[in-house]
Amino acid sequence: MIRLLSLPLRRLGAAFLLLLGGGLSTSCGYTTTPLYNRSIHTIAVPIFANKTFRREWEFRLTEAIDKNIEFRTPYKISRERPADTVLSGEIVDIQENVLTRRFGTILPRENQVTVVVNFTWRDARTGRVLVERRGFNRSSTEIPQTQERVDDAEQLAIERLAAAIVDQLQTDWNTPSSTAGPATAPAAATAPF
Repeated sequence: MIRLLSLPLRRLGAAFLLLLGGGLSTSCGYTTTPLYNRSIHTIAVPIFANKTFRREWEFRLTEAIDKNIEFRTPYKISRERPADTVLSGEIVDIQENVLTRRFGTILPRENQVTVVVNFTWRDARTGRVLVERRGFNRSSTEIPQTQERVDDAEQLAIERLAAAIVDQLQTDWNTPSSTAGPATAPAAATAPF
């Protein structure tokens, strides 16, 4: 008799622990919804415009964005006509600043390269703007005395910016449905990595 009673109690206890664990995991911000919009399959990324006097940066940035999209998202790169969405933008500023100087000289000890862009991600089927950012930037540093080159710092800034732009293609966490689009409110993007 005692054995028959203990079996349903064990099952009831296990079910209670399972429900409690499930409830706690959802209250901590975990979700099973995908990071990217399922209704979008392809993105066209025309070569970014370049408003600076630095040559060929637009090609390097567009290539880095293409690689990030292909590697990190479920989206595929496509030509503009058959694409579901279009990610377009322009490089508006490239800054190189001296952060610190060598003691007793004017030679730089540490430099910072910052790339600033404006970009828009638009749904080509409806014309709706999914994401729009102005003054979006990322930076990298280089230290000349450790044999780091400016070219390496520039490429790192481009790669960081491309990764940050692709991060903006994720769906909004506050959106209950997985087919809703990404957030459209501008995010503060001035903090360098």
